[in-house]
Amino acid sequence: MTKSKRQQHILDQLRLNDQVSYQELAAKLQTSEDTIRRDIREMADAGLITRVKGGAQPRATLPVTYQERELYANGEKRIVAQKAARLFKDGQVVVFDGGTTPFLIASYLPRNIELTLITHSYPIANLTFDFPNIELIFAGGKASKKSKVSTGFDVLKKYNTLHADISVLGVHSLHIDQGVTDPVLEEADVKTRISEMSDQLIVVPTTEKLNAVSTIEICKTDAIDLMITNLDPEDLLLQPYRKAGIKLL
Repeated sequence: MTKSKRQQHILDQLRLNDQVSYQELAAKLQTSEDTIRRDIREMADAGLITRVKGGAQPRATLPVTYQERELYANGEKRIVAQKAARLFKDGQVVVFDGGTTPFLIASYLPRNIELTLITHSYPIANLTFDFPNIELIFAGGKASKKSKVSTGFDVLKKYNTLHADISVLGVHSLHIDQGVTDPVLEEADVKTRISEMSDQLIVVPTTEKLNAVSTIEICKTDAIDLMITNLDPEDLLLQPYRKAGIKLL
């Protein structure tokens, strides 16, 4: 087996398990533990996984800037966006988190849909001007040039006065036990409020964000009503979320 195939297998196993060992990987791949150690060392150095004693654990390794994220996993994000955009109905009040997947979902909305759309995302706010029947409520604040969103007290103050039918929450990391987590402190409070301010919370992770954990808790898994991914809802990777009672699309 080639190195690239071995390393892809390691990533696949870490999407299904919280940890893998050198021994079990060597047995499954019919190679030596030394080879597996080298693979894991190389993958950890590249930021793909985290090395631990005896093996490896998942690590969320996603681009930081909006421009990088716009290019990353774009095909998978478009699948998510096309699934999600069909769910919205005239007359709803919806809040959109920042990020490229929520942006793509907004871009796939029917052109004449009648919505009240709440957001702190500059790209999404700008997009709504092409939709004649969308009423925009924009929450301004301190601007993050990397993420192209407003952050801070002013956004929270605005969001604390609002309630929506649906929240669309962008996801950096999602784990069945740890829930939704994120590494960006200045955005975390706003994302947490988004998870609380609607009747239905929709999360929109692509495959590489599953079974990953970051530093700051946004919400527990049981807060999620619907999860939309690029995978088939019957995919084995989604089984723990289905068992937890989350609807899948």
